[in-house]
Amino acid sequence: MMRTNHIADQLSAVSTALEDASVDAYGDLSTSAVAALLIMRRSPAISIGTVAKEVRLSHSATVRLIDRLEKDWLVRRLRRRGREVMVELTVRGKRKAVEVAEARRKAAHALLGDIDESQLDNLSSLLKFILNDVESSACTRFCYDDPMEDEQVEENEPA
Repeated sequence: MMRTNHIADQLSAVSTALEDASVDAYGDLSTSAVAALLIMRRSPAISIGTVAKEVRLSHSATVRLIDRLEKDWLVRRLRRRGREVMVELTVRGKRKAVEVAEARRKAAHALLGDIDESQLDNLSSLLKFILNDVESSACTRFCYDDPMEDEQVEENEPA
């Protein structure tokens, strides 16, 4: 149990280090606003209800969040689909979402910089195992890409 507590604290410290290294890119945006932008970045249009579920806010709190993001020209409401109100990122919102996603990824790269290829493979396997037990896709809301999908080799990375 003591070893598990120690590892849990290490994992928490990594999470905090990522957040601390990323927060400058947020500007005046709250963590919930950043999460909403990153979720909306993954689909052309999304319902406010889906945003609420993924960001883990009440529907009314999400409506207020969307109001603030709309006021900052980061999102726009679309026509209703039945009872659901759909929202999408504006061009400015897309730029901001990419900016914060890249800042988070850059922070993660900095933490992984001294790890060799076989250690990265082991770490990836362990993280995938841990994430498979997580009940919701909401845990990926701050990720640039979906870590649950198979790894894609980037064009600038050697195959």
